[in-house]
Amino acid sequence: MADLQQVIGAILRDLAKARFSSDLYSRSISRYYENDYLLRKFPVPRSEIEEVEIDLKFSIADVVDSSVNTEGREANVAFRLERTVESLVATLLDLACDYSEASADSETQEQLRKVFTKGFRSTALRIELRQKALRYLIESYTHLIDENGTFNSERAIAGLLKPMKWGFQEYRAEGVPESEGYTVLDPLFDYVFKQKAFRNKVESLVDPIRDIWRHNSDTQLEIEVSGQKLAELSEAAISSIKIKAVVRNHVWTEVKVDERTYRHALTSE
Repeated sequence: MADLQQVIGAILRDLAKARFSSDLYSRSISRYYENDYLLRKFPVPRSEIEEVEIDLKFSIADVVDSSVNTEGREANVAFRLERTVESLVATLLDLACDYSEASADSETQEQLRKVFTKGFRSTALRIELRQKALRYLIESYTHLIDENGTFNSERAIAGLLKPMKWGFQEYRAEGVPESEGYTVLDPLFDYVFKQKAFRNKVESLVDPIRDIWRHNSDTQLEIEVSGQKLAELSEAAISSIKIKAVVRNHVWTEVKVDERTYRHALTSE
């Protein structure tokens, strides 16, 4: 028996290998075309696979829990992080506005107006902060969530400080040096990250992530695909799935990175 994903993966892999074998043959005969006076005037034959449709028949032998495949669990955690980040950034910007407007220090208010001339309601800033925060949480989730699904909210809050500051730094007014931006941001973030409204947003991830970890186990679908086995089964026990594969061709090209640096990259043909 094999997993359904293994069978489908083998089919798609063999399509790529078939094209590879065909290209190797075309390469071999191209030398004859090059060296033959008459053949040189003809194009070298090369087969192309544009689209393949396969109707796969199989029987489900077993559905078992998988302790190895965790893609489904990780996808659900990523979705939860994304939804929470939306609210988290909105709360951060609201608190930043409160800090700016309520600050008794006139010099601090003037510095904030100078560094962030557009205020804290810009859509561009909101998007930048969302991207920075979400990237940090997704890239660091293995350090933030233990094997039992416990989310370390304190570590997450501490880790969010740097990417959030970077997001603000990229939004500062033109001509304002980075050092001046940090001078203004340090007290602002010190205020925001201590507020219960902000911390609660991060801490609200603890219970949902624990539930996802405990109740969203991944499964493996074990199947039978051999003709002899399928012939012994009734029609009701046989399932089918249509696989439509499109083969996209890529070629190596030289891409300019800067004035002196080039790199090779695969691009669509």
